[in-house]
Amino acid sequence: MAIEIVMPKLSDTMEEGKILKWLKNVGDKIEMGDIIAEVETDKADMEMEALDAGILAEIRVREGESIAVGGVIAILSEDGVGVTVGASPSKSEGVKLAVSVPPSVVEVEEKEKPIAEAPMPLPQASGVQALPIPERKVRELREPRPRRESHEATGDGERVLASPLVKRMAEEHHIDLGQVSGSGPNGRIIKQDIEAYLAKAPAQPSSTRASVGEPTPAPVVTPMVTSGGTKQTFSRMRATIAKRMADSMREVPHFYVTCEVDMSEAVRLRTALKASDRVQSDVTYTHFLIKAVAIALERHPRLNAAFAEDGRELKAEINIGIAVSLEDGLIVPVLHHCNKLSLLDIASQGNALVERARSGKPAGDDLSGGTFTISNMGMLPIEHFTAIINQPQGAILAVGAIKERPVVRNGQVVIAHTMMVTLSSDHRILDGVTSGQFLTEVKKLLENPVGLMV
Repeated sequence: MAIEIVMPKLSDTMEEGKILKWLKNVGDKIEMGDIIAEVETDKADMEMEALDAGILAEIRVREGESIAVGGVIAILSEDGVGVTVGASPSKSEGVKLAVSVPPSVVEVEEKEKPIAEAPMPLPQASGVQALPIPERKVRELREPRPRRESHEATGDGERVLASPLVKRMAEEHHIDLGQVSGSGPNGRIIKQDIEAYLAKAPAQPSSTRASVGEPTPAPVVTPMVTSGGTKQTFSRMRATIAKRMADSMREVPHFYVTCEVDMSEAVRLRTALKASDRVQSDVTYTHFLIKAVAIALERHPRLNAAFAEDGRELKAEINIGIAVSLEDGLIVPVLHHCNKLSLLDIASQGNALVERARSGKPAGDDLSGGTFTISNMGMLPIEHFTAIINQPQGAILAVGAIKERPVVRNGQVVIAHTMMVTLSSDHRILDGVTSGQFLTEVKKLLENPVGLMV
């Protein structure tokens, strides 16, 4: 039985994906959960997991080619029969040959060239002819062959961990990854490590690719000298951000509500958590915000909604996106089922989520399913700002820095740690009072943070 592998929707805004690298060959045995390919989306380079088990019978989209979400990129065979070796249909004008492989022969590698290029007569276009495998070829196929390793290897054969983005950067700048120290999880080399290495190394002359037809990855920016200065061409991520933000401001009637939150108790609680040897993860104020917003969304479900053509769609799950800044834009990884997680669980999973996003290796559902977004600029001396709604969500919370400010308590002026928060809401599905009640709930929870621990 043949099973189609389609290009998955790896982010909420993804419309098409590019195959950067196949990690499995035709004839390889695939198990559910195996990483079979690296895919470039509009947000990041991501690993694609297999959702079914079987034998990889056909690869339809070659490395460097793009296809729309839902398009068939490969075929699995449950019994190993009908393994097909051929070029991408979009690139080949001939008819592919179907090669019938006995069920016992499952360790067959994909040929370097399409079989249509082999010196043999092609079948007529009216049908596909099944050709028997010669006995000599069967014996070759039964011999064990080494599996392709998905990690990069140094000249000494030592494997290194690096994202597809890092590998492309290393290739473009002629860098031996074995000479670069990785600062990511398990020694993974991340983009910042390459940039630090380049800053220390002498400038290298650039060279063009010698292989005709080899896909050339787009750089982050491409300077173009004009009479008035230098123009920088958008990367795919920046172009996506530009389009979506313009669409949101044009289509969504935004309105804003702002309040000041006394974070003095939250500051004391975080200090106590950091001092405890029983708390393994670093609990940040963003984690306090996520927990408080999750509770408030449970109590005010209209904020956990999206605009629909004939009304609003109330979301069953509470999945909070966290805006994370990158060099040429931002990415919004999503922490799922936040209302069911404790504060410490949110800290642990949230830290891992952000690290995957920044290292260019988000997991399968890290960039999809968000129902609400938090944009926190508290690490900068920014007191107040407004954020643009991340469609199709109905609201986004913008958070400024915590600062010492004078406040009045019991008729006395005292110094407190306060923070300004601004909620941007979609006026098609929300009104001022509803958004104000939600923000009041968030303020109350943050000002009494012990309730976030239970």
